[in-house]
Amino acid sequence: MCRDDAGLTPVEATNLGEKERDWLYLVRLCCMSYEHNQAEGWDRALSHAEDRYGAEDGPAIASRIAVLVRAMRIERRGGFGYLSPFCPNCRVNVTDDEWELMLLMQAGYRGSIGEIDEAAADFARRTEAPVLAAAARRFGAALGGRRQIPRADALRLH
Repeated sequence: MCRDDAGLTPVEATNLGEKERDWLYLVRLCCMSYEHNQAEGWDRALSHAEDRYGAEDGPAIASRIAVLVRAMRIERRGGFGYLSPFCPNCRVNVTDDEWELMLLMQAGYRGSIGEIDEAAADFARRTEAPVLAAAARRFGAALGGRRQIPRADALRLH
């Protein structure tokens, strides 16, 4: 998909900051695990989150993203196009589907219930999406009191 630029937006042309780019990378890793029915993506997501947020907070953040991806699989109508977490060309682009999920995650991070509900329904392509909205609220709550700066001094679980 990354060779055909149709439907791709350069990340630089978006409002995605460093933390959202981290979220996107973790989403891609989780999606890869689902698509290929392998634990590699999940293991890499946990390792990346531990590196970025520490051994205590990192796994919780990766887990909330995995729960959000799971909710998407349950409630969203239609497919979900995502790019490889490993391809250098993919890293500088975002699909329309990934962009819509980032909007939902940003709403969850901000914590406005009305905004979360609306973003969840838009992303799910439904009039309401309570499973996605709940997952986005939990994602935001997991980040609410968290330090958003990478912690090099934290111990890793594995």
